Amino acid sequence: MYDVPAMRELLERAGALAMRHFLRVTPSWKANATYVTEADLAVQAFLKEELVARFPDDGIVAEEAQLRKEPRAGDRYWVVDPIDGTASFVAGLPAWGIALGLLAGDEPVAGFFWMPVSKDFFHTRPDGGAYRNDRRARIKALEPLHSESVLLAHSRLHHGYAIAPGFPGKVRGMGSAVAHLCYVATGSADAALMGHEYVWDLAAGAALLHRTGGVLKYLDGPPVSLGALLRSGGQAPYPMLAGHPEAVARFESLITYVAPSPVEGSESPGGNA
Repeated sequence: MYDVPAMRELLERAGALAMRHFLRVTPSWKANATYVTEADLAVQAFLKEELVARFPDDGIVAEEAQLRKEPRAGDRYWVVDPIDGTASFVAGLPAWGIALGLLAGDEPVAGFFWMPVSKDFFHTRPDGGAYRNDRRARIKALEPLHSESVLLAHSRLHHGYAIAPGFPGKVRGMGSAVAHLCYVATGSADAALMGHEYVWDLAAGAALLHRTGGVLKYLDGPPVSLGALLRSGGQAPYPMLAGHPEAVARFESLITYVAPSPVEGSESPGGNA
């Protein structure tokens, strides 16, 4: 289905394109009040060309310019986020990367995320495992919350969310939705609170999460269907939680969400990390 070394080589080449712009980029604004850069466009164009050549029967959905190519056969889509964490990229922060997720029907069956600055490669393998570089990943086992427990959260936590004062741990935001999912899937954090993300913000990380026994579900609601987001082309209708099933249940009891009134000139509440 896919060759992991070949996928790493592909993303490293894409990362090299992005690094030509890192620390020297001027962003433009998209209609949803988020950044786009020359690097996003160059990486997406490169990945589209490569995916069409390598997987001609598969569909492609990508973030920029509403790119969508329907499958020639079957129901597989490669979901591309050319730079997840564009705001961090623009700011010169290291938490960004190139994400590829593979959906078959509604299921995330493979995921790849390359972070050029830290040289981290998060990926699934055909053996059924999920890996951070060469180390097989394990999701964090449920344990009593303590001062070093970590909830990853997006940058607009202050727009409509409240964390119970009884939570003894830390809330951190890395600036990349895919990175948050990957860090949870590989045991670096207990759970992640996701905003109203798009399918390209989720597909790669969700594949790793599912491989390690984690879940992605709407806050106080049902599991997230990536297939439904793929078909709609829109943002997730509600915030989400990712983590070990029991950890997600515990954090649901600690997080209150009240949808705020939109702020003029801002993106949708609870948007990208």
